[in-house]
Amino acid sequence: MLDDYQLLKAIGKGSYGEVWLAKHLRDRRQFVVKKISLQSANQKERKSAEQECKLLSQLKHPNIVGYKDSFEAKGILYIVMAFCEGGDLYSRLKEQRGTALSERQVVEWFVQITMALQYMHERNILHRDLKTQNIFLTRSRIIKVGDLGIARVLDSSNDMAKTLIGTPYYMSPELFSNKPYNHKSDVWALGCCVYEMATLKHAFNARDFNSLSNKILQGRMPDMPMQYSAELVALIRAMLSQDPDKRPSVNRILRDRFIRRNIQMFLDATANRPSTAPAGGGGGNRRSEARREVPQRAREDPPLPAEAAARASDRELRERERERERERERERERERERERERERERERERERQR
Repeated sequence: MLDDYQLLKAIGKGSYGEVWLAKHLRDRRQFVVKKISLQSANQKERKSAEQECKLLSQLKHPNIVGYKDSFEAKGILYIVMAFCEGGDLYSRLKEQRGTALSERQVVEWFVQITMALQYMHERNILHRDLKTQNIFLTRSRIIKVGDLGIARVLDSSNDMAKTLIGTPYYMSPELFSNKPYNHKSDVWALGCCVYEMATLKHAFNARDFNSLSNKILQGRMPDMPMQYSAELVALIRAMLSQDPDKRPSVNRILRDRFIRRNIQMFLDATANRPSTAPAGGGGGNRRSEARREVPQRAREDPPLPAEAAARASDRELRERERERERERERERERERERERERERERERERERQR
């Protein structure tokens, strides 16, 4: 109930409501509380708020913002969610001030966002407003996808939604064309987010809505980042395909050889991060928690044996790297031998001159 929380400060506005940082008075932990006025809300907004509560209470995944509680008091609906100390991804990218992220970091976040979408899509849920402002980071840089206020549950995986909704910079061509859409519109938005991580700018930008719509519908691919691998660029291109049928599903993305190769590296990296207690108390070993998040997801997905594939790919990668290092050492030895031969030749030349 509301009496259990102290509202500390307003930290923004989300789908149809204010967002506050709050502290639980009993355990002193910090949470995010969404305040949605039901007195001024129309029927559509009430339905959206109720749907978000229902969805959040059902979705339990390490890369989706955790739901704690919801209740109504004095005509206001309160939704209590986990607090992500690292802020949103949009602000994190702004902090780069034009300095590119490492490919490893881009792919690590890419994989986590994709896993969150996979969990939703398997339950026939579209996010419909995926953007960097709705993607959050914990203190240990674990991704949490949030703000599901306009998410839609499809009765069948083949159903197509028809409502025009979303944030223009991340809207797919089919949305601009008022055509039915499905999970592949989330994949387009994912491509826009990964492009933004790689370039620190929107994939499609314009002065107004009509110009943006024309740019996206013209089918001109934005300039791709040159400092990253061809495999990552190819995935971005595929996700930004005009034809939704040509975009990969999130399952297909996670089966990609390049992505599988990076999953184990992510697991190793999270295992070695320093332990950090969450803000506001509550303790907990962040190193083991971060380690636990992705391997468990991989094990929960029979169609996608990502962890096993990643381990096999990683062993193969390490073996190839060891073989390359052995070859480099052999080449260094050959070069040393050539240098010794040149020195002997110089010595013979000096002998002849004497």
